[in-house]
Amino acid sequence: MATQLSIGTLTGNMMHQAQDIQTLEKAGIHLLHLDVMDGTVWPKISVGSGFLAGLKTDLIKDVHLLTSHPEKHVADFAAAGADIITVQIEQCHDITATMTRIREAGCLASIGIYPTTPLEKLTPHLEYCDVVFLLSIGPETGKQTYFDVVAQRITQLRQDKPDLILAIDGAVKMDNVGELATMHPDLIVTGSAIFDGHDPAANIESMKNAIQQAS
Repeated sequence: MATQLSIGTLTGNMMHQAQDIQTLEKAGIHLLHLDVMDGTVWPKISVGSGFLAGLKTDLIKDVHLLTSHPEKHVADFAAAGADIITVQIEQCHDITATMTRIREAGCLASIGIYPTTPLEKLTPHLEYCDVVFLLSIGPETGKQTYFDVVAQRITQLRQDKPDLILAIDGAVKMDNVGELATMHPDLIVTGSAIFDGHDPAANIESMKNAIQQAS
């Protein structure tokens, strides 16, 4: 599977979401990333399931529940049209049951893990998930990134479960996306690097070119 971009439009202008999504579609992007935050884990509040339900697009909807008790929100986001639902292992109280619930709702079940959380905490749950989001940052890491940890985890998880879809998430920028692509993830999540006040379509093309050259 060639590395693909999953792009979040919430870092753009909230008044231009339809336009930004059309930009992704025209650029050949297949995944729309949606960070859902309730202010309890990260110091931000974003959007709810009603926002997702109102989006008019055929893009794969990749929902990341960065909330406390994410298992409580699975049903609402699945009903709103999510295709992939990620819960953080640090906040989810019953990973196995939640993964099962996500799959039963017809979505790909995904676990996110912060770089400071031991990978061993994830290992017992690999058989229940389809996707793993490897975060390079966490709520407690500040601006420090842990891409070296992410690289090691990709290598380990490829050995543990070769059919896993692996995503890199956090602090992805124009000047590091090529290096990240050499780790051969399936997905690279970005947002602010695309909607930085310049031309989003041109930024997407630049990122895609960097990934292609690194592959």
